[in-house]
Amino acid sequence: MFFWKIDDETIRCLINKQEIGNMGYDLKALNEDVEQMEAFLEAIVQSSHNYIDWHTENGIQNYAAKELPADQYLITISCTFQDDIIDRNLDQIRRMTEALNTKITEDRIREIYALSGEEKEKAFAVLSKDLNDVCNGSTAQEIAREEEAKAVKTETGADASNGEAREEKKPRRVLPDRELVFTSFEDIIRFADLLEKKYFYPSSLYKDEEEYVLLVSFKECLVENDVVNFLLMAEEYGAVCRELGFDREFLMEHGQILLPENAIEELYHLTR
Repeated sequence: MFFWKIDDETIRCLINKQEIGNMGYDLKALNEDVEQMEAFLEAIVQSSHNYIDWHTENGIQNYAAKELPADQYLITISCTFQDDIIDRNLDQIRRMTEALNTKITEDRIREIYALSGEEKEKAFAVLSKDLNDVCNGSTAQEIAREEEAKAVKTETGADASNGEAREEKKPRRVLPDRELVFTSFEDIIRFADLLEKKYFYPSSLYKDEEEYVLLVSFKECLVENDVVNFLLMAEEYGAVCRELGFDREFLMEHGQILLPENAIEELYHLTR
């Protein structure tokens, strides 16, 4: 079993079929017998205290189980009362509403209505991006910092003759594909769990003997720093990152494909 803490009253457990059997439980029986499922969850909670310090005084209030590749199961257990969960969700909605009201104002929408042609398309694209940022949890302060950084870049590239910002377009460098090799499925799950939507690169997941290989394409990536951060985070969770040569053909022929496309996004949603 592998445990990690979501908050003070919620954990996730990654467990495989063999471990469930070693605990004396049968998967079919767990799905059909409520009492056995309760006993199984309590056993997981008791085992978790050997690794994680979390509050279980309220007892198990909610749980969710998902089947993963390689006969593994991701179980989320919460000891938070439902009222408290709703309050936390309301707090998040309030923060998002505040950020939305800060970024998407009536004046701004009216200004876009008044535009036309390419100017209107660009303004609408920026508005849509801001809306997407808010919906993905970006706060008004984070968005403001991004805008400030963009403003500094524009000022430094301004044309002294007329004061207008002019940015010289450079050809975008296409970054090479990478393979991220993990020695355990637990590490992949932990890595995927922390990723933001911007890191959902085209990808596929293979199993090669005892290794899990994530093939990632960066052809659609517009920001090189994002790729650097992505690879650094992967290495922090045990991945060996290297350029993709003949490995792709070898994996397709000899490896076991677990997730053929959108693997990063699929892994991320498996933890939710």
